[in-house]
Amino acid sequence: MENYNEFITDFENYLYVIKNLSSQYIKKITQTITQFLNFINIYKFDNKFKSVEEISLNEIRTLTNQDIYSYIFYLADNNYKQGTRNFKIENLRTFFEFLYKIKHRLFKQPFQKINTEKRIIKQLPNYLSYDEAKKMTELYKNSTNELGIRKNVIIHLFLHCGMRVSELANLNISDFKLSERKFLILGKGNKERIGYLNNDTYDSLMRYMELRKNIVPKDKKDRDRLFITRKHEKINIRTIRRYIKSAYIEAGITNNSYSVHTLRHTCATLLFKAGTDIKVIQEILGHSTVEVTKIYTHLYDKDVEQTLFEHPLSQFKYNNAIAYTNA
Repeated sequence: MENYNEFITDFENYLYVIKNLSSQYIKKITQTITQFLNFINIYKFDNKFKSVEEISLNEIRTLTNQDIYSYIFYLADNNYKQGTRNFKIENLRTFFEFLYKIKHRLFKQPFQKINTEKRIIKQLPNYLSYDEAKKMTELYKNSTNELGIRKNVIIHLFLHCGMRVSELANLNISDFKLSERKFLILGKGNKERIGYLNNDTYDSLMRYMELRKNIVPKDKKDRDRLFITRKHEKINIRTIRRYIKSAYIEAGITNNSYSVHTLRHTCATLLFKAGTDIKVIQEILGHSTVEVTKIYTHLYDKDVEQTLFEHPLSQFKYNNAIAYTNA
């Protein structure tokens, strides 16, 4: 067997001895758990650990249902088929069941209220309000320093083009046809789609391009990379996350569940609320099926429900009604 954390080895023994599962099946479950740990290392712990072997049970005990929701949405957003996603959900359920039963002195049971993907999807994803999104787009609007100008175009590309963080990090200058205000996005599985630059995003990009033409990357292989840091190195995903985290703080947005991916969610949700056809949003996001994109309709349904519950007529007091009819 491969070299895993001690608790994963214990988990494998539990599956083999107690659950009586085959070694091949156990391997698939372990792969899911390793993928999940890699995910939380990146998205929750900001690459704090060099490898998943360094993640301890103390870190895992801090996980919440929201972390699991985020992982399942990550799978959907990266075009894993529903059958595969359901399989991985069951793998995680088995893992947390093991931690709850065998390591019960340390663990609660994060999966106790999650039964199906359908219920998980209804919890996803979080997104900025319109006012919060406006704060983000205006935060570095008048910046004159290199970092602020670079952050500004990055935020605009996320919020106006719905890009994944990996897609943005890998953008090349040659991907852009500025005369046509469009650019090539290389998505998951090397699937290509076209992004379009509205006025604000185009203006923010052109300001950055003025700086970029004077920046010479350390590595000749990065000469075509769009985003180069102050150290003259190609930007990486961790740096982008740090940019967005600091931007939330500077904008006075204190919701700790917001991440860099929240901006992509926000782009899609605001478009849907504005009446954009779900198929168009699917194309913008690069989803392989419209089923994943329909996640945003669930969010909107909840907003509609809340709005109806708060309808002005529902606040109309009985005494006021009597006074009105007698007037």
